[in-house]
Amino acid sequence: MFQNIRIKIGQYYYRKEQTQVDRPCKMTNLEDARRIGILYTLDEVPDYDRVSEFVSQLQGKQKEVKALGFVNNKNLIQRFLPKLSYDFFSNRDLTWFYKPIHTQVKDFIEKEFDLLIDLSLHDNFPLKYISGLSKALLRVGKFSEENTAYYDLMIDMKPSMTSEEYLGQIQHYLTIINPHAKRLS
Repeated sequence: MFQNIRIKIGQYYYRKEQTQVDRPCKMTNLEDARRIGILYTLDEVPDYDRVSEFVSQLQGKQKEVKALGFVNNKNLIQRFLPKLSYDFFSNRDLTWFYKPIHTQVKDFIEKEFDLLIDLSLHDNFPLKYISGLSKALLRVGKFSEENTAYYDLMIDMKPSMTSEEYLGQIQHYLTIINPHAKRLS
């Protein structure tokens, strides 16, 4: 219950900051995107390996990729020291109401990505906070009614879906998007 109160306060501050964000929303696909931001939760080693493989795949297609991971486990932070394309933050880098305050987080929010992808399977308020304030042209994340404030495109996830399946769905939908299609009125 105490955690819910802290999150509610965080949501209040998020909405207040979000009114200051002025960004266009533009549909784009993986092919056309040149600058891609990836958010993820790093709970165990396979999570890092999966994200690392995805980042390498995108970089192989000449994409500029920046990955930002939220780490709950202090041992994992020591194991995965930040690399050129990867940054991490943890609970130490959050305010009392879960607002991320790490320097890398601020830089990530300010970066003008063509596409921002949140790969987290479970609700993670600090990652949603970053997504919602990001200057990315298209923000992609997990579907829920509550997430409409944070993402422009949401992928519906079945409860039994694995992170590999979720990543596959994201790639599928971001491949078939036609950013040049006329909007329906």
